Amino acid sequence: MSVAAHLGIDLREYDARIRTFIPGYSPMLAAAAASLATLASTRAPLVVDLGIGTGALSERCLSLLPRARIVGIDEDEGMLDAASDRLGRRITLLHGSFETVPLPRCNAFIASLALHHIPTPSRRLRLFRRIHQALRRGGVLVIADCYPASDTRLQVSDSRRWLGHLRESYTARESTSYLRAWSKEDFYVPLAAELRLLQRAGFAVDLVNRQSPFAVVAGLR
Repeated sequence: MSVAAHLGIDLREYDARIRTFIPGYSPMLAAAAASLATLASTRAPLVVDLGIGTGALSERCLSLLPRARIVGIDEDEGMLDAASDRLGRRITLLHGSFETVPLPRCNAFIASLALHHIPTPSRRLRLFRRIHQALRRGGVLVIADCYPASDTRLQVSDSRRWLGHLRESYTARESTSYLRAWSKEDFYVPLAAELRLLQRAGFAVDLVNRQSPFAVVAGLR
């Protein structure tokens, strides 16, 4: 299923509608891009965007690292076309799953609202280990995604906060329907569990930004 179909929108609406779906979307991308500041002294860093989508995060990274080279990976051909329109010659595109496509040796991996499609911890750990191996020394993995709390009481609070954001743009029924539909295909890993998986893969981890239930996590090699 394409991302647009999963979200129930027209792909041309994606960049506008995603802000109505995700609380703090723009600040989250800004925090993720800023996490690549450690690469500022690298002449032409290679950054691989896992599930590049329309290229919004890559565009932010290029605004901070204008000499960076971007490789974008995505299974959705429509998203690759959108990223190409947005970034032009500044990007190399790979069609396929970031779980199976050979990962190039690089300085950074970034992922925005993409890794929650991985259904099991074992597959997630396998990807993290592949990423760690592909990163050059001093490299970084930056993930911006939904990370609910571990405690069920806090999870309820997270859900209410997300629902409240949706209610700013949609009816109560529409908002509830969106969350219910997404939960059938998305797999949200609690923040504490994600940090443990990254550590098992060999990363030194840090929490860059959090607006529950969304967060930016960095794994340093």
